[in-house]
Amino acid sequence: MFGLRPIISTILSISLRANPCSSMGKSQNMEYFLIDNGSLRPGSILQMRKIAARLSEVSGYTVRPFGLMHSHKVDPARLNNRPAHSMQEFLLSQEANEVEEIRALSFFLGPSLAITDWLPENLQIWKEQNADCRNFRILAPLYKSGDDRLARAMTELCREQIKSSGFESPAVAMVDHGTPLPEVNQVREDVGQQMKKRMGSGIARFSTCAMERRPGPQYDFNDPLLENLLQKWMNEGIREVVVSQFFLLPGRHAGPGGDLAQICQPFIDQGMKICRTENLGSHSLVEEILIDRIRSDQAG
Repeated sequence: MFGLRPIISTILSISLRANPCSSMGKSQNMEYFLIDNGSLRPGSILQMRKIAARLSEVSGYTVRPFGLMHSHKVDPARLNNRPAHSMQEFLLSQEANEVEEIRALSFFLGPSLAITDWLPENLQIWKEQNADCRNFRILAPLYKSGDDRLARAMTELCREQIKSSGFESPAVAMVDHGTPLPEVNQVREDVGQQMKKRMGSGIARFSTCAMERRPGPQYDFNDPLLENLLQKWMNEGIREVVVSQFFLLPGRHAGPGGDLAQICQPFIDQGMKICRTENLGSHSLVEEILIDRIRSDQAG
């Protein structure tokens, strides 16, 4: 899925030159790698940096932002002259031979293949090249069953958008990217049900939906698509819609001029009033979840 299998042989050849344990039995400073999918959009990378800096401040541990891939390709001139980093790049670097402990702080809403497949496989290869010295741990994604903090954050952002837009009783479309994995889709559905209850009777409609999906009936769990939902609501006479973005960062999907904006624009041109919420990643409740992950990791 991620097209990164070819780097495994390169990791092997680089890691064979690894040094013996540098700590010589002494514990080293703990660092956390805040990892998302990665982006070619500077806005997404800059927001990740702010989140990581805040987590470092609150937790007392160094938190470094990494994309899974792509981020290292962005021109540093567009990033305040500081290059971005990705795990794809890191695992091919000399620094990977000097680090002995990787704690991956998952900046993912649910159990994406990025953190259940590619990352553990490649970190295991990294570890095995110096198994006596190296360790890694991948911390849980943001959503856990029974935790309503994502829904509370989504509800707050939605209510703020309704107020700032002057809407009276809009329809709310909670949209995610879409996924081939039912367990990732279930995160959207769980949070969506919690959010629907929290929004109460002040809205005209509520539905979860996806930005896109793969063809085939086995992926029907993603439906409805946002485009189809907006068309349905327009046909029913709905004229005010809040698109509640179940996205963490303003990348090419949820950022200015991104895919969601392009999906909405034809309906705006036909007279529908559509506003999109802020992205979820910088909300204080998301920060709280990430701090909890660090504290649980330290306690465990």
